Amino acid sequence: MSSIIVIVGVAVAALVVLIVALISRYRVPGADEAFVVTGTGKGQTGKVYRGTGTFVLPVVQKSTRVSLSSVQATLNTSTPANDGIELAVSATAVVKVGDEPEDVLKAGQRFRDDTDKIKAFVTQQLSGELRSIVGTMTAKAILVDRKALIDQVAEAIKTNLRTQGLALDSFSINEVSDADGRYFQDLAAAERAEQSRIAHIAQANAESASAIAAAQAEREAEQARIANQQAVIEQQRQLDVERQEARKITERAAAEADAAGPLAEAERRLIQTEKDNEVAAKAAELRQTQLDAEVKRPAEARRFETEQNAAAEKAQRIAEAEAQARTVELQGEAQKKAKIAAAQADAQSTELRGRADAEATRLRGEAEAQAIEARAKALAEMDTVGQLELILTKMPAIVEAAAKPLAGASVTLIGSDTDGITQSVAKSAVGALDTIRSTTGIDLAEMLGGISKAAVPAAQPKPSGSGGI
Repeated sequence: MSSIIVIVGVAVAALVVLIVALISRYRVPGADEAFVVTGTGKGQTGKVYRGTGTFVLPVVQKSTRVSLSSVQATLNTSTPANDGIELAVSATAVVKVGDEPEDVLKAGQRFRDDTDKIKAFVTQQLSGELRSIVGTMTAKAILVDRKALIDQVAEAIKTNLRTQGLALDSFSINEVSDADGRYFQDLAAAERAEQSRIAHIAQANAESASAIAAAQAEREAEQARIANQQAVIEQQRQLDVERQEARKITERAAAEADAAGPLAEAERRLIQTEKDNEVAAKAAELRQTQLDAEVKRPAEARRFETEQNAAAEKAQRIAEAEAQARTVELQGEAQKKAKIAAAQADAQSTELRGRADAEATRLRGEAEAQAIEARAKALAEMDTVGQLELILTKMPAIVEAAAKPLAGASVTLIGSDTDGITQSVAKSAVGALDTIRSTTGIDLAEMLGGISKAAVPAAQPKPSGSGGI
C-alpha cells in the first residue's frame, strides 16, 4: 500500500512539474512588442506572434522579443548648401517597426529589442540623406521653403528604413542656421525691406481703391436718391388713379343699390318659399322615419328573429344528426379495431404455439438421436458376449410383446394339429429378431450361430498319443 502511495505521489509531482514547465514556456507578447519564434516547425525565417501567445519548446525552439515602440532619433549636423553657405541643421525622426509580419522578421534579425541599434541606424541614414539633399539646395531656398527639404529627406530615408523592417512615423527639421549667423540676418533684412515695400504698395493701392470706392459709393447714393424720388412720384400718381377708380365704383354701387330694392324683395320671397318647401320635405322625411321606426322595423325585427330561430333549430338538428352519425362511425371503427387486434393476437398466439411445438419436437428428436447414437456407440464398444447378454436380458420383454397378439385369441385345437400355432409363434419370434436387428444393428441369429460354431471345437476330445498303453 505504501509503495502505491509513493508511486502516486511521484506521478502527481511529475505532472505538476510538467504543467509548471509548460506554463513557464508559454510566451505572450505585450501590447508594444512581438515575438519571433524560430526552430522546429516555424520555417526558415521563423513565425511572428503579435497579440497572441504560443508555447516555445525547450532546446528545439527559441523566442526573440521585438519592440514595437516608437524610437526618436535626433541629428545635429553642419553641411554646406549648394551656394557654399555652411548651414547648421537640427532634425528629428520618429520611427518604429512596421506592422507587417515581414517587417517584424527583418527588424528581429537586425535589431531584436535593442532600441539603441535602431536609433544609431536611423541617425546614420538621416545624416547621409540630409547632407546629400542640402547640398542640392541653396541656403535661401532652404530658408524660404523648409517643407520642400523635409519632404525630400523623408522620402529618401523611407526606402532605406523599409529594407530594415522600419517605418517612418514623422520627420521634422527643428532649426536651420548659417555658421556665422550674418547670412540669414542679411537675408532676413532684405526680406523685411521687400515685405515693407510690398506693404507700402499695398497700402497705397488700398488707399486709392478706398477713394475710388468712396466716389463710387457717393455716385451710387445720388442715383439711389433720384430713383427714390421718381418712385415716390410714380406711387403718388398710381394712388390718384386708384382713388378715381374707387370713387367710380362707389357711385356705381350706390346706383345699383337704389335700383336693387324691389329685386331684393322678390328674391327674399323666393328664398322664403324655398325654405318653406325644405321644411315641409324634412317634416315628411321625419314622418316616414317615425313610421319606419314604429311599424316597419319592429316587423322586420320579428321576421329576423323568426328566421334566426329557424336557422338555429335547423343547425341544432344537423349537429345532432352529425353527432349521432359520428358516434356510430366511431363505434364501428372501435369494434373493427378490436376485432383486428383480437385476430392479430390470435395469430400471434398461434404462431408462438407453433414455434414452441416445433422447437419442442426438434429438441425431443435431437435428444432421441443423441440417445440412440450413445447406445449405438456403447454397443459398438461391447464385445459379442456383452451384446448377447444385453439382448438376452431384454428377450423376455421382447417375447412377451411378440406373444401379445395371441394372448387374447380364442384357439380351439382339432385333433393333434398344432402347426398353425407353431407357425404363428415362429413368425412372431422371427419378427422379434428382425426388430432387434433393425433397432440395434445386431443379428442375434448370426451371433448365436457364431457362438455355437466356436463352442463345438472346444467340446471335442483331444486325440491320444501313440505312446499310450
